[in-house]
Amino acid sequence: MKIISAADVASTLDHAGAIDALRAALRGGFDPAGDATRLSAPLSRGEFLFMPSELGKYAGVKVLTVTPDNPSEGNPRIQGSALLLDSHTHATLALVDGVALTNLRTPAVSLAGVADVLERRHPAGVHLVVVGGGIQGLLHVRAALAVVPVLSATVIVRGEGRGASFLAGCAELGVPAAEAVGGTAEAQAAFRNAGLVVTATSASEPVLADEDIADTAVVVAMGSHSPEARELPATLLGRSTVVVESRHTALDEAGDVVLAIADGALTLDDCLTFREVVRTAGEGIPDDRPLVFKTTGMSWEDLVVASAVYEKLV
Repeated sequence: MKIISAADVASTLDHAGAIDALRAALRGGFDPAGDATRLSAPLSRGEFLFMPSELGKYAGVKVLTVTPDNPSEGNPRIQGSALLLDSHTHATLALVDGVALTNLRTPAVSLAGVADVLERRHPAGVHLVVVGGGIQGLLHVRAALAVVPVLSATVIVRGEGRGASFLAGCAELGVPAAEAVGGTAEAQAAFRNAGLVVTATSASEPVLADEDIADTAVVVAMGSHSPEARELPATLLGRSTVVVESRHTALDEAGDVVLAIADGALTLDDCLTFREVVRTAGEGIPDDRPLVFKTTGMSWEDLVVASAVYEKLV
């Protein structure tokens, strides 16, 4: 069994490679509608997440712990590992660092689902807005750079100075960046100028206003996997082309979609799937309305990225 560390993941597969691997799996015929639903189990200080899947010659399961109080004690909120198996013999091939895998997979999924429309609408580059000062913000800048030029990046935070690490990371990437506090005129202006918006928060109520999102904008909402929480207002989904990873996970976990349906702004039949968009290269998606991609994370995505890392190392 091969041990694949966080450093191995980071040095072996970049965001462009992960994006290509995900899109290749969907173009190759895999249908996420048949993927296993994520399972959870309670822990005294958080919860277990179990993400099993099988695709081609590989099977696997990622096991994570979510410990909400960890950051205040100087420890990661999410930790875990992934097992990669041979799908025929079920022999264990590798143990992969789960946090590094998640941090590579998550922004890769975001960009893999919107790449065609993003390139078509903004070939010269985008002004990117990230809501939330956590690690996913900067990772999404890196992933976006694998698809289109990023002309500038703004991080929307709850308090002044919370975006310091984001600004430092953008400086290393050569991307001009700014911080804006949510609800201010600066934040509103950033949203209105954005070609790509990523919401990466733990919020349960909308973090932006519908009227601040341009018709040409691409929006990725990836901060929640609860059917009771949303980052986007229902009116935005109602006037947008909405893409989900699969319809069954959207109903189980995508609060933005579930609550928009409950509000009468959307139906499940209105939504396109990740697979449909990739297999058609985004053809038929109108360019006169926002594109919203709501993600919650699915097991097959981790399996695809883990197997791509493994194959480069063996």
